[in-house]
Amino acid sequence: MSKNRLLYSEYLRIYEVEQSFIDSLNESGLIRLVLQDDEKFIEYDDLSEIEQFVRWHYDLNINVEGIEALHHILGRVKNLQAEIRQLNNELKFYKSLD
Repeated sequence: MSKNRLLYSEYLRIYEVEQSFIDSLNESGLIRLVLQDDEKFIEYDDLSEIEQFVRWHYDLNINVEGIEALHHILGRVKNLQAEIRQLNNELKFYKSLD
C-alpha cells in the first residue's frame, strides 16, 4: 500500500463527484477507501481506476451495478489476452525447435 494518499473530501471537491457515488463504489468493493486518524483517504495508485468509473457513470450514465459488470468483464478480457500472449510465446518456442 502506498503512503501517497488523497484526502477523500479533497477528491470530492476537486473532481466534483457526488459522495454517494464514491461511497457506493466503496460498498460494492470496486474501490477501497483508507481510514486513518478518523479521515478517509484514496490511494493515488487507485485514482486512474476511480476516474474511469466516474467517466462511465457521468459520461455514459452507467450505474454502479453496470460498472461492476464492466469491471469484471474487462478483467476477464485482460486475463484472456495475457493467456493468449503466453500461448503464442509457447507456440513460437515449439515452432523454433523444428
